[in-house]
Amino acid sequence: MEFKNVTLGQISVGGKGNYGIAAAAVDYDETLPTYLRITDISDEGYIITDSLKSVNESNSEKYKLQINDIVFARTGNSTGKSYFYDGEDGEFIYAGFLIKFSLDPNKVNPKYIRFYTLSEEYKGWVKGFSTGSTRGNINAQSYANMQIRLPKREYQDFVVDILSNLENKNKINNKIINNLEQLSRTLFKHWFIDFEFPNEEGQPYKSNDGEMVESELGAIPKGWSVDSLSSIADIVMGQSPKSDTYNNENIGLPLLNGAADFKKCNLSPNKYTSDAKKIGKKGDFVFGVRATIGLVTELDDTYAIGRGAGIAKSLIKEGKEYLYEVLNKAFNEFQYTASGSVYLNISKNDLRDYKICIPSNNVIKRYHLALRAIMIQKENLIQENKNLQQLRDTLLPKILSGEIDIPDGLEV
Repeated sequence: MEFKNVTLGQISVGGKGNYGIAAAAVDYDETLPTYLRITDISDEGYIITDSLKSVNESNSEKYKLQINDIVFARTGNSTGKSYFYDGEDGEFIYAGFLIKFSLDPNKVNPKYIRFYTLSEEYKGWVKGFSTGSTRGNINAQSYANMQIRLPKREYQDFVVDILSNLENKNKINNKIINNLEQLSRTLFKHWFIDFEFPNEEGQPYKSNDGEMVESELGAIPKGWSVDSLSSIADIVMGQSPKSDTYNNENIGLPLLNGAADFKKCNLSPNKYTSDAKKIGKKGDFVFGVRATIGLVTELDDTYAIGRGAGIAKSLIKEGKEYLYEVLNKAFNEFQYTASGSVYLNISKNDLRDYKICIPSNNVIKRYHLALRAIMIQKENLIQENKNLQQLRDTLLPKILSGEIDIPDGLEV
């Protein structure tokens, strides 16, 4: 495989990078431009939609991303993170701590550079700007001078075709997962908020004169009760192991230290510990309890649980699906205090004492049967996404180095 050495500047329109707008973020507003900040970009180069903000500046239009733009984080612990813009995520105004390069499609397949920024070669270049544990500032000129080993265009297209297919399948799976989540949430509301679960004749309970009784949470179906969350779930708060037990050699258990390790139901711990203090097992639900709270995710294996997370296990037979939505409901209510400030720290007592309706065993069982297929499909898709990511990570170094050649007769 033949490669030529080019700089990022040489394959970009204008040959240099541009800094984003220095503006304050405002609450997200659909009538205003969406503001792209470092914190809105994942380590994998995807948009994190959980906390997007807007920008309200008269001159923001000239900082709008265009097709084939790529932005890089220039400072802080996230230095080197990148995001390639293909227009699929909507319009963005990029912030001041990002540097934008407009890739020239006549000189490079633009998306090839997106995959290059996932490579160990690129990450090694970024580490060259590290000072101790603190990332140095990589300015626009440094990025423009970054050396890239570029294969012939035919091979670039081959790489992009293979890796894009894997990413597209991942995106499709994520959309299906989101739809299944919405279906699950809708059914939970219909049964346990609106009390329209099927009665003995299969008709909606409340609207067909189902008997209701008063409780401390208001009117609930006859035969139900009110109790604390601890009556249906075992709640365990995490505890961080000693830092000298952390490792990247897969020694001990993978550590879930907080919500950043399981965003979007993707369990992705970045370190192991040989001295786990608290342990979560397959089937338990993990959730964030500090800074970012909630993001309830089912464990697929055994993990160490750090102080920024907690776990819950159902105490009711066939009650896992009900517990999952109860936890989501609880964290939605914990998001804000009465004063409107963000609730950033959830204690064990907050969860244990959280008041809920306890349905009859018959309703719990029927809900389990109704949700079982949805939960299984979601779990299968999450596992498929993990397999796709492992396949991509295995292929990436081989395909970028030219170790995998284009098969004879293949049209790209």
